[in-house]
Formats: sequence, C-alpha cells, structure tokens
Amino acid sequence: MKNEILIEEFIDKLDVKIPEKEDFLQLASIIPINPKRSEIFHINFERGMLLYALIAKFQPKNVLEIGTAEGYSALCMAWAMFDYKIDGKIFTVDPKSHTEKIERKIKITKNDDPVNMLLSTEELWGKFASSEWIEKIEVISGYSGEILKTKSFPQLDFCYVDGSHVYEAVKQDFFRILKLVSKNFMILFDDYVPNQNDGAAKVIDEEIVNIFDTTFIKTNTKQQRIKLKENSLDDLIMCLIDSNSLKKSLWELYNEKEINNFLKTYEFTEKRIKIRKKLEKRLPFLKNIKFRR
Repeated sequence: MKNEILIEEFIDKLDVKIPEKEDFLQLASIIPINPKRSEIFHINFERGMLLYALIAKFQPKNVLEIGTAEGYSALCMAWAMFDYKIDGKIFTVDPKSHTEKIERKIKITKNDDPVNMLLSTEELWGKFASSEWIEKIEVISGYSGEILKTKSFPQLDFCYVDGSHVYEAVKQDFFRILKLVSKNFMILFDDYVPNQNDGAAKVIDEEIVNIFDTTFIKTNTKQQRIKLKENSLDDLIMCLIDSNSLKKSLWELYNEKEINNFLKTYEFTEKRIKIRKKLEKRLPFLKNIKFRR
C-alpha cells in the first residue's frame, strides 16, 4: 500500500512534543547540508524535525544512519534520544572523514552573515552541539557496504538511508540493513524523486512498495529551491517503511540467495569506488572524468 502525506502533516500525526521550528533552523544554520554553501541551510531542514519526532514516538534503542554528511540528521536524532531519556545509540556511517579540517561557511544564527571557519566535523560538533547529544552518536568512517558487512552491530530498530544516491548503492544499503534489523524495525529513505528510474526511487519502486506498506512523505524542498532560484526543482520525497506491515517473514518475501549474489557483486563495485576516490585525492582533475559504474 502506498500512502502520501505532507511532511508537516505527518509530523503532526505522530502527536509527540518536539522543539520549536526555530530551534531546528538554528541548528541547520550552523550545520548546513553543504559546508561551503551556508545560504542553503534551510533546504529540507524539516527532515530534522521528522527524525526527531520518529525517535521520540517509537523510541528505538539502536539506530543506523547511512550518510552522516555534516551531522545535522544524526544530531537531531540524538537530541530526541536525550530529551526523551532513551537509552540508545546512533551509528552513523560516511566515507567522509570526521576529523579532517575543511573550510566552512557558518551562520551562527540564521540571520547572521556567514563566517569562515576551518573545522573538522568533530570540532564543529564540539563547538556548537550539546555534549549529551554527541555521547549518543558513534561515528563510523568508511563505505557502507564494507562497514555493514564487517562491523558487529546490535539488532537495528530504526535506519535512515541517505548515503550514495546511485541505484546499486541504495539497493545494497537496503539489503545489508535487512540482515541487521530487529523483529520490529522501521527504515526511512531520503531523496525519492518521482518518475526517476534510478537511485532510491528505482529501489523503492522495484524492491519495496510491493512488500511493505510505504508512506511517501513530501518535503518542502522544491518550494525552498524555487525561492533560491536553484536549477534542481524536483519534488523530493522521504519514504518510510515499517516491519509491522509485513504479511510474512522477511526471508519468505525476499530471496536471500539472490540478495547475497547481488551483494557479492557490489563488493567489487565498492572497491573500485574506493580506489577511484583515493586517486582523485592525489589527482583532483580525475573528478571531471566519468567512469563506468
């Protein structure tokens, strides 16, 4: 079953107390999606409100995030864990270094002019985020395929998938997660673009909607980008699935042998990506040369 709803309506339906919208905007202004573009800090900042509300409502003990970026989403989930006294942990995975210093444009408040700071993500959190939130988060630097295969995780109750947007990468994240989830679990996918036969949309359309009841949560991203006169004007949707909608066990519904074969193939793809990224760091001009997936 496919359900569609606006993000504000969905948050209201969860019926939990969350901080004021201005508090999320404040955090997003310090920790924007892109550290070099402080002017887009508000793009889908509501995802932080949604994640906070989901954690507050369902109180998962073990949370996985694929795609830390600068940490806004992880911090919003940790914020909820702290406020609601949830004895839990957030594992957040990203190839990007947590300790490497980069030049950032930071708006200390949403109305301030941006200031330049040379900070690692770890230093950014230490300077501006609550220590009680940070204690809830375990940052894992590396590629999701390798990390999810080799690291020992507790059974996962809630997962947020916002890593690579390449179809094969999203598919392997989903299948790896299925091997790690608890009996009762939820998965939230970001960046579903309607009518796009690629990325998260293709994975959800092909592998998920016929098995899980799926809630399509429409964000305000398109309207926010129009105001900034951005070129990318697609609707962006977040998709939520819940194990309670399953009619049979996971491995009656999914072919584990086919999944394992796909994951084995993807391991080779991920190794190639890692080699490529190392080369690009040494030879930056390679970033402009496309290679086959």
